[in-house]
Amino acid sequence: MTVKLITTGLAKIEVGDPLPDGSMGTTLTQYGYTDKDSCELIMDDPTETVFEAEEVDDPIEITYKGGKKQVKFSIADPDEAAIALFMGGTAVSTTGSETYSAPLTFTVVEKSLKITPTKGLILSAPRCRFIAKLSGKYAKSDKLKLEITATILMPKKDNEPPFKTTRVTA
Repeated sequence: MTVKLITTGLAKIEVGDPLPDGSMGTTLTQYGYTDKDSCELIMDDPTETVFEAEEVDDPIEITYKGGKKQVKFSIADPDEAAIALFMGGTAVSTTGSETYSAPLTFTVVEKSLKITPTKGLILSAPRCRFIAKLSGKYAKSDKLKLEITATILMPKKDNEPPFKTTRVTA
């Protein structure tokens, strides 16, 4: 048997605004390097509900609800613009200086997400809810990074799938 497709590596992670109709954004930006081995696709198992009757041992009906789909990754070299995009707040750039000011309340961000591997399947999700936090040590042996969890949601455009895959073309 021949191996048809293996998805490996990470070329880039891009984020941008969905189109006004709620479909996948087309103006996407990469916000720094991804921390080594931090990008992970997590798909929870579906929830099963079993309906039973007293008269029979086997279920009379079973229904399923799809599990949550998330992408987790960390930006290894976050700048003020990346922090403001994913955590809310504001980034101000002046000559020779950049400043980030955190929002006064917790902020949730919704954007489109595209993950391009070195080879294999590109994952595109038109609507994701991003939660981010700064994490790490101020030390010689570690670095400050921006940890991000993107939860894939149903797009606002009718009949648009929550995610698509396409093949990386060489």
